[in-house]
Amino acid sequence: MNILLIDDDADCLDGLATVLEPAGHNCNAYTVPEAALAAYQRNQHHVVITDMKMPGLSGIDVLKKARSINPEAKVIIATGYGDVETAIAALNNGAYAFFGKPINLNELMDTLEKIEYELSGQKKAKIEHARLTMEYARLKQAYEDLLKILKKNSDN
Repeated sequence: MNILLIDDDADCLDGLATVLEPAGHNCNAYTVPEAALAAYQRNQHHVVITDMKMPGLSGIDVLKKARSINPEAKVIIATGYGDVETAIAALNNGAYAFFGKPINLNELMDTLEKIEYELSGQKKAKIEHARLTMEYARLKQAYEDLLKILKKNSDN
């Protein structure tokens, strides 16, 4: 999966990328949330993992902006300040998950695996929808052709 990492702590970004990339994920890391959101708008990222407290934009701000770009955005928020109000605000604004720091990497990998499973199901559903749409068009055309033949035969 393509993952956008956002944290004002470069060491934290390096640590996450070091864990995620060997697991097959492509990570793009940013220390400036505004630059990260510009990249999110330009590129296809499956998941955003963002810190909560950063200069400029908060994790909630990133979440809201990412979801305004893509309402289906999968945003995970991580914070070293894990208070209940912040977690509730994150989840109420559509965060996919909320982690305290240091992030439990096993839980993060499980969450990413769940997202990957959901995305693959959505992809299969889109493929099946396209197949059914084509089949419907083919059957509709056959039905219209049959009606023309029946009308022509009844006119004779």
